[in-house]
Amino acid sequence: MSMASFAEVSLGGFLNALASEQPTPGGGAAAAAALAMGAAMVEMACAFSLGRKRYREVEAELRQLSGRCREIRARALELAEADAGAYATLARALQMSRDTEAQSGARRAAVATAAREATLVPLELAELCAELIRLSDECASKGNPNLIGDAAGAAAMARGAARVCQLNVKANLQAAGDQSFTEAVEQRMRAASASLALADRVVEKYL
Repeated sequence: MSMASFAEVSLGGFLNALASEQPTPGGGAAAAAALAMGAAMVEMACAFSLGRKRYREVEAELRQLSGRCREIRARALELAEADAGAYATLARALQMSRDTEAQSGARRAAVATAAREATLVPLELAELCAELIRLSDECASKGNPNLIGDAAGAAAMARGAARVCQLNVKANLQAAGDQSFTEAVEQRMRAASASLALADRVVEKYL
Protein backbone atom coordinates (compact mmCIF):
# COMPACT_ATOMS: atom_id res chain seq x y z
CA MET A 1 0.00 0.00 0.00
CA SER A 2 1.22 3.49 -0.78
CA MET A 3 0.71 6.22 1.82
CA ALA A 4 -2.26 7.59 -0.12
CA SER A 5 -3.86 4.19 -0.53
CA PHE A 6 -3.29 3.34 3.12
CA ALA A 7 -5.04 6.54 4.16
CA GLU A 8 -7.91 5.94 1.76
CA VAL A 9 -8.36 2.16 1.80
CA SER A 10 -11.51 0.82 3.44
CA LEU A 11 -11.26 -0.72 6.87
CA GLY A 12 -12.28 -4.05 5.39
CA GLY A 13 -9.59 -3.76 2.73
CA PHE A 14 -6.93 -3.05 5.34
CA LEU A 15 -8.03 -5.96 7.49
CA ASN A 16 -7.99 -8.30 4.50
CA ALA A 17 -4.46 -7.18 3.68
CA LEU A 18 -3.43 -7.57 7.31
CA ALA A 19 -4.86 -11.09 7.44
CA SER A 20 -3.24 -12.20 4.19
CA GLU A 21 -0.12 -14.31 3.83
CA GLN A 22 1.99 -11.25 3.06
CA PRO A 23 4.64 -9.65 5.29
CA THR A 24 3.08 -6.20 5.08
CA PRO A 25 1.00 -4.62 6.40
CA GLY A 26 1.86 -6.21 9.72
CA GLY A 27 1.76 -5.52 13.41
CA GLY A 28 3.48 -2.17 13.09
CA ALA A 29 0.88 -0.90 10.64
CA ALA A 30 -1.88 -2.25 12.88
CA ALA A 31 -0.42 -0.37 15.85
CA ALA A 32 -0.25 2.80 13.77
CA ALA A 33 -3.87 2.35 12.73
CA ALA A 34 -4.89 1.89 16.38
CA LEU A 35 -3.03 5.07 17.30
CA ALA A 36 -4.73 6.97 14.47
CA MET A 37 -8.15 5.75 15.59
CA GLY A 38 -7.41 6.74 19.17
CA ALA A 39 -6.42 10.23 18.04
CA ALA A 40 -9.63 10.51 16.04
CA MET A 41 -11.64 9.49 19.11
CA VAL A 42 -10.15 12.36 21.10
CA GLU A 43 -10.84 14.73 18.21
CA MET A 44 -14.48 13.65 18.25
CA ALA A 45 -14.72 14.18 22.00
CA CYS A 46 -13.31 17.68 21.55
CA ALA A 47 -15.73 18.42 18.72
CA PHE A 48 -18.68 17.84 21.06
CA SER A 49 -17.28 20.46 23.45
CA LEU A 50 -16.03 23.21 21.15
CA GLY A 51 -18.38 26.13 20.62
CA ARG A 52 -20.55 25.28 23.62
CA LYS A 53 -21.06 27.73 26.43
CA ARG A 54 -20.40 25.14 29.12
CA TYR A 55 -16.82 24.62 27.88
CA ARG A 56 -16.00 28.22 27.00
CA GLU A 57 -13.29 28.51 29.67
CA VAL A 58 -11.40 25.50 28.31
CA GLU A 59 -12.23 25.95 24.63
CA ALA A 60 -8.78 27.25 23.67
CA GLU A 61 -7.14 24.29 25.40
CA LEU A 62 -9.47 21.78 23.78
CA ARG A 63 -9.01 23.35 20.36
CA GLN A 64 -5.24 23.09 20.70
CA LEU A 65 -5.58 19.53 21.98
CA SER A 66 -7.76 18.58 19.02
CA GLY A 67 -5.30 20.10 16.59
CA ARG A 68 -2.45 18.09 18.06
CA CYS A 69 -4.51 14.89 17.81
CA ARG A 70 -5.15 15.67 14.16
CA GLU A 71 -1.37 15.90 13.65
CA ILE A 72 -0.83 12.60 15.48
CA ARG A 73 -3.48 10.93 13.34
CA ALA A 74 -1.79 12.09 10.13
CA ARG A 75 1.66 11.08 11.35
CA ALA A 76 0.40 7.66 12.39
CA LEU A 77 -0.72 6.98 8.82
CA GLU A 78 2.70 8.03 7.56
CA LEU A 79 4.35 5.71 10.05
CA ALA A 80 2.14 2.82 8.97
CA GLU A 81 3.60 3.19 5.50
CA ALA A 82 7.11 3.72 6.87
CA ASP A 83 6.82 0.53 8.90
CA ALA A 84 6.02 -1.48 5.78
CA GLY A 85 8.96 0.05 3.93
CA ALA A 86 11.38 -0.54 6.79
CA TYR A 87 10.31 -4.15 7.11
CA ALA A 88 10.74 -4.72 3.37
CA THR A 89 14.27 -3.31 3.53
CA LEU A 90 15.14 -5.54 6.47
CA ALA A 91 13.67 -8.58 4.73
CA ARG A 92 15.81 -7.91 1.65
CA ALA A 93 18.91 -7.60 3.82
CA LEU A 94 18.16 -10.91 5.50
CA GLN A 95 17.92 -12.59 2.09
CA MET A 96 21.37 -11.42 0.99
CA SER A 97 23.86 -14.13 0.12
CA ARG A 98 26.42 -15.19 2.71
CA ASP A 99 28.34 -17.83 0.77
CA THR A 100 31.67 -16.06 1.27
CA GLU A 101 33.19 -14.17 4.17
CA ALA A 102 32.86 -10.91 2.26
CA GLN A 103 29.21 -11.59 1.51
CA SER A 104 28.56 -12.48 5.14
CA GLY A 105 30.12 -9.22 6.26
CA ALA A 106 28.10 -7.21 3.78
CA ARG A 107 24.93 -8.99 4.88
CA ARG A 108 25.61 -8.32 8.58
CA ALA A 109 26.18 -4.65 7.88
CA ALA A 110 23.05 -4.36 5.75
CA VAL A 111 20.93 -6.19 8.34
CA ALA A 112 22.22 -4.01 11.17
CA THR A 113 21.53 -0.79 9.24
CA ALA A 114 18.06 -1.95 8.23
CA ALA A 115 17.29 -3.11 11.77
CA ARG A 116 18.21 0.29 13.18
CA GLU A 117 15.96 2.00 10.67
CA ALA A 118 13.16 -0.45 11.40
CA THR A 119 13.52 0.26 15.12
CA LEU A 120 12.95 3.99 14.74
CA VAL A 121 9.41 3.60 13.36
CA PRO A 122 7.85 1.76 16.33
CA LEU A 123 9.92 3.92 18.67
CA GLU A 124 8.33 7.08 17.29
CA LEU A 125 4.93 5.40 17.36
CA ALA A 126 5.42 4.50 21.03
CA GLU A 127 6.28 8.10 21.87
CA LEU A 128 3.19 9.33 20.05
CA CYS A 129 1.12 6.75 21.94
CA ALA A 130 2.45 8.16 25.21
CA GLU A 131 1.52 11.67 24.11
CA LEU A 132 -1.96 10.61 23.07
CA ILE A 133 -2.55 8.94 26.43
CA ARG A 134 -1.81 12.26 28.14
CA LEU A 135 -4.06 14.13 25.72
CA SER A 136 -6.81 11.57 26.28
CA ASP A 137 -6.63 12.14 30.01
CA GLU A 138 -6.81 15.91 29.55
CA CYS A 139 -9.77 15.69 27.17
CA ALA A 140 -11.67 13.32 29.43
CA SER A 141 -11.23 15.62 32.42
CA LYS A 142 -12.08 18.89 30.64
CA GLY A 143 -14.45 17.99 27.83
CA ASN A 144 -18.02 16.80 27.38
CA PRO A 145 -18.70 13.97 29.87
CA ASN A 146 -21.05 12.32 27.37
CA LEU A 147 -17.95 11.52 25.30
CA ILE A 148 -15.95 9.94 28.12
CA GLY A 149 -16.03 6.56 26.38
CA ASP A 150 -14.27 8.09 23.40
CA ALA A 151 -11.90 10.42 25.23
CA ALA A 152 -10.78 7.90 27.85
CA GLY A 153 -11.14 4.97 25.47
CA ALA A 154 -8.47 6.52 23.27
CA ALA A 155 -5.99 5.90 26.07
CA ALA A 156 -6.77 2.20 25.91
CA MET A 157 -6.28 2.20 22.13
CA ALA A 158 -2.94 3.96 22.50
CA ARG A 159 -1.86 1.59 25.27
CA GLY A 160 -2.47 -1.45 23.09
CA ALA A 161 -0.57 0.14 20.22
CA ALA A 162 2.32 1.00 22.53
CA ARG A 163 2.61 -2.63 23.65
CA VAL A 164 2.93 -3.73 20.03
CA CYS A 165 5.65 -1.12 19.59
CA GLN A 166 7.53 -2.49 22.58
CA LEU A 167 7.57 -5.93 20.98
CA ASN A 168 8.70 -4.60 17.60
CA VAL A 169 11.44 -2.43 19.06
CA LYS A 170 12.82 -5.33 21.06
CA ALA A 171 12.80 -7.64 18.03
CA ASN A 172 14.57 -5.14 15.79
CA LEU A 173 17.16 -4.17 18.38
CA GLN A 174 18.41 -7.75 18.47
CA ALA A 175 19.86 -7.24 14.99
CA ALA A 176 20.88 -3.58 15.33
CA GLY A 177 24.48 -4.34 16.23
CA ASP A 178 25.14 -1.00 17.90
CA GLN A 179 25.32 -0.79 21.67
CA SER A 180 25.09 2.99 21.93
CA PHE A 181 22.09 3.02 19.58
CA THR A 182 20.46 0.23 21.59
CA GLU A 183 20.96 2.04 24.88
CA ALA A 184 19.55 5.29 23.50
CA VAL A 185 16.50 3.52 22.09
CA GLU A 186 15.89 1.60 25.32
CA GLN A 187 16.04 4.83 27.31
CA ARG A 188 13.44 6.46 25.05
CA MET A 189 11.24 3.37 25.21
CA ARG A 190 11.34 3.37 29.01
CA ALA A 191 10.19 6.98 29.01
CA ALA A 192 7.37 6.22 26.57
CA SER A 193 6.36 3.09 28.44
CA ALA A 194 5.86 5.06 31.65
CA SER A 195 2.56 6.20 30.14
CA LEU A 196 1.11 2.67 30.18
CA ALA A 197 0.14 2.95 33.83
CA LEU A 198 -1.50 6.31 33.15
CA ALA A 199 -3.61 4.73 30.41
CA ASP A 200 -4.95 2.20 32.88
CA ARG A 201 -5.68 4.92 35.43
CA VAL A 202 -7.53 7.01 32.85
CA VAL A 203 -9.82 4.11 31.97
CA GLU A 204 -10.34 2.95 35.56
CA LYS A 205 -11.21 6.49 36.61
CA TYR A 206 -14.39 6.39 34.55
CA LEU A 207 -15.44 2.76 34.97
